Amino acid sequence: MKIAILITVHNRIAHTIKCLNSIRDTLTPNIREKIELTIFLTDDGSTDGSQRKILEQKYPMPIHILSGDGSLFWNGGMIVAWKAAIEMGPYDGYLWLNNDTCVLPCFWQELLSADANSQKIYRRRGIYVGSTRDSDSNSFTYGGFVYTNKFTLKDKFILPDGNSFQPCEAAHGNITYVSADVVKKQGIFTQRYHHGGSDHDYTYLAHKAGFPVLVLPNYSGICINDHKPEEGVEKYAALSLKERLRTMDLHNTLLFNRRCFPWRYPFVLIAGYTRAFFPNFAQWLYLRLRS
Repeated sequence: MKIAILITVHNRIAHTIKCLNSIRDTLTPNIREKIELTIFLTDDGSTDGSQRKILEQKYPMPIHILSGDGSLFWNGGMIVAWKAAIEMGPYDGYLWLNNDTCVLPCFWQELLSADANSQKIYRRRGIYVGSTRDSDSNSFTYGGFVYTNKFTLKDKFILPDGNSFQPCEAAHGNITYVSADVVKKQGIFTQRYHHGGSDHDYTYLAHKAGFPVLVLPNYSGICINDHKPEEGVEKYAALSLKERLRTMDLHNTLLFNRRCFPWRYPFVLIAGYTRAFFPNFAQWLYLRLRS
C-alpha cells in the first residue's frame, strides 16, 4: 500500500520532529514490507527554522517540503500538500496527520486491517479514523463521532473498543486516512474554509455519499486537546454590542451548514446574530436545546 502523509506546520518544530520520529520508530521491518510512505509537508511561513531542522534529520521515508507565506493555515496548507501528493502519485490513500500528534505502533497494522475489512464488509474502501489520547491522563482527545441530534448537531464520540471497526459519521483530521477511492469521487478539501472545519466537512460528506467512515479498534496516536474553551457568556455579554458584532465570525459555521446540513443554514445565521444581540437568552436557549 502506497500512502502519502499530509502535514502542515507553522513553527512548533519540536512537535513536528516528535511527530516524524514517531512515524520512523513505528515502521517495523514487517510494516515496511507492506506500506510505502511518502511525506508531503507544507511549511506555512515558519520562522523557527523548521525546514532546515527537518532536513537535518534522517528518516527512512522521503519528505517533500512545500512552502507557504504564513496565510495558508491548516486548511490551505493541507490542500497544498494534498495537491502535490496527487501530482506525484498515484497513491492508494492519503493520511491527514497533525504535527502535534505522535503515532502509536499499532496504527499501521490496524490501518491495513481496516482497508481489508472495508472491502470485505462494505465492498469499497473508505476513511479510517485513528483516535488520539492525552499523554498524561490517557483520556480521549480526538477521533470519530456521530450526530445524536441533527437539529442542534449534538454529537457523541465513538471511543475505541479494542476489538472492532466502528462506523462513525464524521471525524477530526488529527490522524485520519482517506482512500484514493474517496478522493476520486469527492476530490480534496474545499479552499473556502479559513482554517479548520474541512475535516468534519469532508468526512461527513463522504459518509453521506455512502463511503464507510470507520474508527480503528485501538488508540492510534497521542495528542493533547489544545482547543480552548469558548469564552464564558458573562464575559461575552459584558462586551459592547459593537465589540460582539466585530468579533462575530460565522464564516466556517455557515459554510459547514450550507454544505452538510443546508436546511440548518437560516437557523444558524439567526442564532449567530441572536447571540450577539441577546447573549444571555441565546445561551439559555442553547443549553435547553442541547439537554
